[in-house]
Amino acid sequence: MSKLGMEEHTTFFLKFLGVLFFLMTFGQVGQLAYCWLMTGGLLWLALTSGLGFSHDDSVAVLAAVFGLRAIPFIGKRLMTLAATYPLALTFRFASKILPKYTIDEAQFFSCDGCSDEVAARRKASLQELSEKWKKKYPKCQEFSLELKKMISDLRFTSARCFPAFNGVVQKYLDPSMALDRTEGVDVVDIDENSAMDISGSYGVNVCGYEKYKEFIEEGWTTAKKQGLFLGSLDKTVLDNIARLRKISGQPEVSFHMSGTEAVMCAVRVARFNTQKPLVVTFGGAYHGWWDGMQPVAGNERLPSDVLCLKDMSNLSLKVIEARSSEIAAVLVNPLQCFHLNQSPPSDPVLSSNNRKVGPTPGYKEWLHRLRDTCKQGGIPLIFDEVYTGFRLHPRGAQGAYDVKADIVCYGKTLGGGLPIGVVCGPTDLMARGDAKKAARVNYVIGTFAGHPFVMASMNAFLKWLELPETIKSYDVMHANIDNFIKTANAKFQEKDYPIQLTNWFSVWSILYTKPGRYHWLFQYFLKDAGVSLSWVGTGRLLFSLEWKKEDYDRLLERLLSACEQMQKGGWWEEPKANIKAKLGVEIGTAVFKNVLGLTG
Repeated sequence: MSKLGMEEHTTFFLKFLGVLFFLMTFGQVGQLAYCWLMTGGLLWLALTSGLGFSHDDSVAVLAAVFGLRAIPFIGKRLMTLAATYPLALTFRFASKILPKYTIDEAQFFSCDGCSDEVAARRKASLQELSEKWKKKYPKCQEFSLELKKMISDLRFTSARCFPAFNGVVQKYLDPSMALDRTEGVDVVDIDENSAMDISGSYGVNVCGYEKYKEFIEEGWTTAKKQGLFLGSLDKTVLDNIARLRKISGQPEVSFHMSGTEAVMCAVRVARFNTQKPLVVTFGGAYHGWWDGMQPVAGNERLPSDVLCLKDMSNLSLKVIEARSSEIAAVLVNPLQCFHLNQSPPSDPVLSSNNRKVGPTPGYKEWLHRLRDTCKQGGIPLIFDEVYTGFRLHPRGAQGAYDVKADIVCYGKTLGGGLPIGVVCGPTDLMARGDAKKAARVNYVIGTFAGHPFVMASMNAFLKWLELPETIKSYDVMHANIDNFIKTANAKFQEKDYPIQLTNWFSVWSILYTKPGRYHWLFQYFLKDAGVSLSWVGTGRLLFSLEWKKEDYDRLLERLLSACEQMQKGGWWEEPKANIKAKLGVEIGTAVFKNVLGLTG
């Protein structure tokens, strides 16, 4: 006979315990199941053997104890769920059911419901551009054709438009460019065509191509006597460390071979030295191609130890505060200010005029609040300045927003034109070994980290960065950009072109002010007008410190020329069909066929 009279409810309590066990170990079975089972076993022995409880009463007591323990646990999980970036929750499912589909050539020119006359103009426009490029870029196209057979990355980045249009576009146009040389702000291809570069070489080009030639030349002059000797320290490395300590405000420095590796190092040392499992990122932020820190598109192994939360959300701050005992670091890419809670803007995802980019008001204040929350919770704040470092300000986002991070990652331009990754942080977070446990070692290594040539080129860049005229040049550049954006937008409005420019420091983008299915085509007419873009098209564009007023004026002329061709070709005619409805039908049909196995 039980003391508590729980015989009739034993089955219920067992089921209740089973549900609690699932909820509290979901995604972390390896870590928590053992602890739960051991704790439950010890309590069971204490209740049955020590206190004389019956088995039924013991089950009831265990259910009550673990139920009380589960209340705050489940509360934190529900709050985390509410604060999670939506795409981080849905992407793993969407990626399984969203197939590729193709709009064939018969529908390509009229898929917005336009008249036959407009469709004919569009076809003639595309054919004319195709024939022009065959004569203008013969060597580039031949070079690209051969290279695509051997480099998957080139095949991927050649698809520069909304995926449904790729089949037709690639039949007519190949936007690939084979570089011969750079001349000021221009790049010259192997067909001797000159184009103004606004791609920024994936964010590397902050100073201007001519300046990087100087850094590389100076670096080679300094380092060639050392040859390929790795693992050593010399005066150049020590000088770099001293300058980086001043820039970052941190006492220790670690050298790596890329920005992605720098982020890998920062996350690894944070987890090792805090002995906590989770890292917080924010919606849409890019932290390199490493699958350990990429919770949405582009990663098949979605990490379970990353909390991808909504940016600039009070609830996200509450989650960080509530789960501070589990969080090893909060990782921020300040570039998110430009496309808050959105993936990086690019033409391949531009299905209409649905691009939402531009500087976010209140972002500085948000970073300060985040800084305070991390400090109160004892959580390291990591700034991923691989892209923004030295682009926004000589001290990166830390200088631009007056916020001090605990760990800072640098890359791209810091190498003076050569590959580099750098992590700066405090001694206690940068430790590679446990002071008390000999077997706890944190391997963060790289064969070519600290290469003499890279160190010397970096040194040339860092010395240049400290010059008074360099610091002044940032203000001049920002003033020129603001004037260019204002002038260009006024001209577009005057001519009734459906585009508008927006910028955040030297990062800028082209917005489309009216619905349309062909805005992504603008990048092709820009190329034809002599403007060089990266594979993301008009989504993210960059200026460098090298640009002068006459360069901005020349760029505006080319933008207007491309606009004229878009308008002339009928690509900006007002859609007759509802674009959202058309897209819904297309995607819905493709999903339906995929589910039924009707796709090829």
